[in-house]
Formats: sequence, C-alpha cells, structure tokens
Amino acid sequence: MTDQRASSRAAEVVIVGGGVAALEALLALRELAGDRLHPTLVAPEPDFVDRPMTVAEPFGLGAARRHSLQQIASSFEAKLVRAAVKELRAAERRVVLRSGDTLGYDTLVLAPGARTLPAYDHAITFGRQGSGEAMRELVDGVERGAVRRVAFIAPTAIGWTLPLYELALLTARAAHRSQADTELVLITREERPLAVFGTRPSAAASDWLTSAGVEFIGAARAEVRPGAVLLEPGHRTIPTDAVVALPLVRGAGLEGAPADEYGFIPVDAHGRVRGLEAVYAAGDATDFPVKQGGLAAQQADAVAAHIATQLGATVTPAPFRPVLRGMLFTGDDPQFLGTRELADPGQGISSPLPLWWPPSKIAGRHLGPYLFGGDAAEVFGAAPEGFAEVDVELKAAGAPANAA
Repeated sequence: MTDQRASSRAAEVVIVGGGVAALEALLALRELAGDRLHPTLVAPEPDFVDRPMTVAEPFGLGAARRHSLQQIASSFEAKLVRAAVKELRAAERRVVLRSGDTLGYDTLVLAPGARTLPAYDHAITFGRQGSGEAMRELVDGVERGAVRRVAFIAPTAIGWTLPLYELALLTARAAHRSQADTELVLITREERPLAVFGTRPSAAASDWLTSAGVEFIGAARAEVRPGAVLLEPGHRTIPTDAVVALPLVRGAGLEGAPADEYGFIPVDAHGRVRGLEAVYAAGDATDFPVKQGGLAAQQADAVAAHIATQLGATVTPAPFRPVLRGMLFTGDDPQFLGTRELADPGQGISSPLPLWWPPSKIAGRHLGPYLFGGDAAEVFGAAPEGFAEVDVELKAAGAPANAA
C-alpha cells in the first residue's frame, strides 16, 4: 500500500465483521492513526450483541445487550455497509459482497468471526439459533424433576469451553434450589477442568464442579445417541435425558482468502494474512485455536498497531501475546480467571475480585470501556484501588490477597 507518510490521502481501511475483533480494530485504529484513515465497517447484522452474556439468559441472571453498529460506526466517523462479504480479490484490492457489488481498499482487516455447526443431532447446541429457548425449557424440566440426567459436552479442542462450565454450574444451582435430584456430567477433550487457564484455576474449577455435584470426564470423545452418551476411550455408556453441547467451530469460508483444513485464516503475530499484501485478520476467523472475545480484541489491537505504523503514526507495533481473561458464572459470585502468558500453565490466577476493569465478559482494551462508557460506574461501582487504567495487565506478583 502507499505509505501515508509520503501521501496526504487518508487510507481506505475496510474492516469486515461486526463482532469483538472488528469493533476493537476500528476503535484502536481511530485512537492510534486518527484521521490518517477512512474506515468502512462491513457487516450483515444491524447490531453488536454481547454474546457471552447469553449463557445467563436461560437462568434469569442477565441479558445480552445489543448495540447499534450504525451508532458505533458514526461515533468513530466510519461508514457502515450492511452486507456480507463473499469473496476477496487481493490482487485487485477489492472485496465482493453477496449482492455482487465490490468495495476497494488500501488495507483490509478480516474479522468475520467463525461459523458454527451442530456436533450432534440429539442435543441442544448452545449458541445456535433457538438454543436459549431450548435451554430455558431444559432448566424448567430440571426444576420440575422431569429431566434428571443431563450431559454437557465440548466436542472439540478448538473453540472456547468456559460457557459449557457455566451452563453446567448454573443448571446445578437451579436443581439445588428446587431440591431436584439430578445427575449432571461435563465431558470435554481437556484433561483437566478449564486447563487452558493453568493449574490453579483448573484446580479451583474442579472444586466448583465437585461442590455443585457435576461429574467431570476429561480427555474423552463423546458420541450422542437418543437417551445415552457413549464415551471413548473406555466404552462407557452414560444414560441421559438431555444433552447440551458446544458447537463445532469452522472458518468463515471466504473465497480468495487462504485457509487451513478447518477454514481458518493463517496469520502471523501482527495479524498479517500469510501470502497477501495489506490484508490482516483477527478474531475467531484466524487459525489461533482458542476462540474467545478477549483474545480477539488483543489480536485486533496488534493488527491496529501494525496498520497505524504503516500509515505513519508514531506507534510501536507489539505482536499478539495472548493474555487470557475469563469471567465465570458459577451460580454464586462470579469468578475471574486469568493467565499472564497463555503458554505458561503455572501463571494462572483465580480470584473473586476483578482482574481487569470494567469487570465485564468482554475484556477489550478499547471496546469494553466503550460499551459501558459512563455507565460503568453505575453498573459495576467505582473501580477498586489499583485499577487506575481500564485494561490492567495481570501482575507478576499474582492475584489479590484473597484470590484462590
């Protein structure tokens, strides 16, 4: 692309997507590059939905807020194009919309998210259309004693398993409050509960499951049949009245974009798409195996910093170094889980106190504070001492004094 240090023309930066990665990239680019760009946001949906909160809805513990993409785009002087992208023509620096229209770009950011597919026929696939209502019916059946045996299954190692733990723990809470006799089991490819967070959070998660009466079965593959789940290895059969499963996650399937065997876009540490010029990608569409909003925001920050540098901004573009943050609904007070380095299992932290601010499900440096804005203090109260910055890094010293 033309180096904006040698040109007064603002760059046409097209951002594909309307989720966490796309919006974090937009907000970060505006802060870092200012008027060096004309951003265009391309998304088929009218709203950004706080999807991590959907896990609370079947239990009456909260609701996913919706935010107008048009309002967000206008707030950051971006153009919104309500459309889905069908094809990338990198040699022409254009994207083709489903309508057949095309958009040109100087720099392209691909953040369309991922596709989800049901893993099993006889299961509630949480996160798919209608799954919230189905989950509410299941919880009602549990509370009435009509549903006694429920299996919660993570069918693959690719994705994000924390919502499954929340569903199991919240279902256990509903059963306990209604004094229902239930048998709940959580089945996952992980060897230990929430192993991605490290040893201490995993041990804490094991305790939460045990206290709630949820059996954990790790390092297992599950086959779902009517009325039963078959496990491998071990050939164990678990009778069930209902099954709740996470979906299979696949890449967006964008024509013209490179992809691995599952359809995910390969990127480097700065989010540059391998083999293409002036094309970046962030979030669930990329080949990073953990699909989580906070990590998507961190990828978008790395992308924005690198693009801003190319546009002449005085920025040091740091590569993506994943710091995992997860807010877990347990049925009691939320727990905050984090890692300083995703690859170092010894650095995990579990705490009843916030590890970032605002303490929401979306831990994005720019997007989290924007979504709550002046309402953050009203929703969460004043920030505790030591949270001078909105997005604090997990300290090397560890968690707060009363952390697990």
